[in-house]
Parts: sequence; structure tokens; C-alpha cells
Amino acid sequence: MKYLKIVILFFILANLSISCKNADEIKQKIEASKPKAAAEIVKAVKPTNLGVVKKLAIVDFENELTNVVLVDVRTAEEFAESHIKGAVNIDFKKRSFPDDINAISKDKPVAIYCGSGNRSGKSALIMQSLGFKEIYDLDGGLKSWKAAEKKITKENNKENQKTQERLKKDNLKGSVIVGKPHQIEVDEFEGLAKSGKITVVDLRTVQKFAKGHIKGAINVDWKNGHFAKHAIKAITNDKPVAIYSDTGNSGTRAMFVMSALGFHEVYNLKDGLESWKESNKPLKTIEVKGDIRKLDAPNFNNAILRKEGTLIDVRTPHEYSDYHIPGAKNIDFKNDNFKTEFEKLDKKIPVLIYCRSGGRSGRAMKALEEMGFKVYNLEKGMIEWKKNGFAVKGNNLHSGGSGEEGC
Repeated sequence: MKYLKIVILFFILANLSISCKNADEIKQKIEASKPKAAAEIVKAVKPTNLGVVKKLAIVDFENELTNVVLVDVRTAEEFAESHIKGAVNIDFKKRSFPDDINAISKDKPVAIYCGSGNRSGKSALIMQSLGFKEIYDLDGGLKSWKAAEKKITKENNKENQKTQERLKKDNLKGSVIVGKPHQIEVDEFEGLAKSGKITVVDLRTVQKFAKGHIKGAINVDWKNGHFAKHAIKAITNDKPVAIYSDTGNSGTRAMFVMSALGFHEVYNLKDGLESWKESNKPLKTIEVKGDIRKLDAPNFNNAILRKEGTLIDVRTPHEYSDYHIPGAKNIDFKNDNFKTEFEKLDKKIPVLIYCRSGGRSGRAMKALEEMGFKVYNLEKGMIEWKKNGFAVKGNNLHSGGSGEEGC
């Protein structure tokens, strides 16, 4: 047995010594097979051939414009209204964006911009996965460019006209060189989802996710400006990832972005949740359980996610300013105009109310029900909400909030 172990060890070392590259690949596979935090895994397996993305301030971006290909990744309509002189237009929102941007020459650095920096940031990740070696991204987008009173134009330059003609001919399609992204049909996607050997990710908003999603899916909103950061934090990379959006459009772009982030194998539901619904496949919804007049924090959060009604904080303006649930409107129960303010609301739409500990909102609930409202009440108020770690915003998030009359 001892000699057998020596032989096996020698065989492994011999194979590993073939080349440094092979050794690195084996090391990456070993690292990737271990159950680690997502960020650590991505760091371990991130491809070494990805190009560099430089987020540049206006002055630096402007200085680079003499020897780059300048690309405006906004829509054609936005481009026609105004753009930086010399730019060509390739619309990030089109499903064909990965192919279209791949028609741009990689011989020069490529400078990109959008409206505010969100779309260009995601575009840069896609371009990395396609082999672009140097990408300059305008920090703050055209909004910051205009604020700095830099020149813009409406002129449709000759280079853009040529680019649009080339794209129409559909003869310059590129291939992905990083990761293994795949567009797949409904039945194959369903098989992967049921296998349990894949992470299913819903790219839609949290509200859409709450109304109906594929069983077992986690939610990472593609439209969020911090998609890349959230994806690395929320999605483990120890198994393939299957993603879907509404129509498959966002999924196509996200697929390339996730490849650039280092995810090994990404599958996208080709025509999104629309094709899933057309095939009469089941969806799971987030439910609101229990007595809606006395909801605990998790179920009150579920009611918010499902957009069951208008979210209202019935504490004082001072308490509201300290901290409140994001998206809540403030109508002070102790104020004389409490009923007058509620009379302005549509009684056909339920209200979701809360205070500090449930006392005031309990009394407010009774008054509102007498007025004809359907009321969802957070039973133990913000005390339980914060205890459960749900999101709050305000000027003094750590305030204890003494409240009034036991609330």
C-alpha cells in the first residue's frame, strides 16, 4: 500500500509538471470544487485573460479620445438626441448587444459611455468576456459630461453610419472566449432546475419575483446598478447557474456578464419566463401568511414585496426621519389631520401600516377599518422589523426611538 501511494503521488506530480499553465488549471479546478464563499470562489477561478476596465473621470476620459473607438451604448433614440462627437452607437438594451459590440475592432482601446454609468458598467463586463483588452468607462456617463459643459452633438457621423450598415448585414458575429454560456429551451431549463445540481437565478425585480418565480430560484435584480457585486455575494460558484428574465433579453446580457465575473457555466432560458408560462409550467409565489391585521416582520415584508398596498409609517415625522422602511410614506397618527390625509387615498387599495412597537398602528388600524380601508399591520412594529434585520433608511439608523404612549 505504501508503494502504491508513492506511485500515485509520482503520477500526479508528473502530470502537474507538464506545464505551469496545466498546473494552474488543475489548481483552479481544485479550488472551485471546494465549498467556499462566492467571492472567494470567483477570485480563485477568475480567468486571467480578461481585459482591463478603467473607470475614468471626465478629464481622463476626454484625454483618451484621440486613440480609441468611442461607443455610446444607449438606445438609438437617445443617441439621436445628443452624443459625444465621434461616437458610434451600439444599444446595450438589444439582445444582440454581445454580437454587435463584438463587431468593434479590438486593435484599439474602446471608450464607452451611457446615460449615468449603469449600462456602460455592465457593457464593460460583457466586453471583457468577448476578449476586449482595454476598456475605458466614463464615470457618471453623459449626465456628468453635460454637467461639466463638455461638447455634445446630434450629428450622425460617417463612422456610425458604416457601423449600423455592418450590423444590419449580420456578418460580423463574434464568439465567446470566456466561460460556457448557453441559451436553452424551456424543457432543458426545467430539467436543470429539478435536478438540484444547479443554482437557479431570477434576474427580475423583487416585486416580480414575489408575484411568481420558478421554484427554488433566488432573486438577483439585473436592473440594479450593483448587479455584479450582488451576483458575487449571492450566488455560489460550486455548481452551474441557470438564469432567467422576463423575455430572455436581460438574461442574454447577464449571461456574458456572469462569465466575465468568473462563473464557470451559465445557462439562460432563451425566451425567459414568458416561454415558461406559455408552456404551462408552474410558478411559486411569495405568500403572506397569518392574520393580516397582526403580521410578523417576515410576512409584513412579504406583503411589501408583493405590493399588496400602500406602505405607511404612522409615527411622528421626527421618528420617520431617524429611520423608516424604504418606500414608506409618513402620516402621523397623533396629528389632527391623520384622517384627512388618509381620505386622500383610494380605499380600494389596502394600506400596510407600522409604528415603533405596534401600539399606535393597532389603534390606527381600527380607525382606518372604520373608514373603509383594508389594513395590513406590523404587529410589533419597527422593533421586530429591525430585530429581523430588514432594510431601513434614514438619518439616524441606530436611534432607539422612545416613541409615544408605549409605541
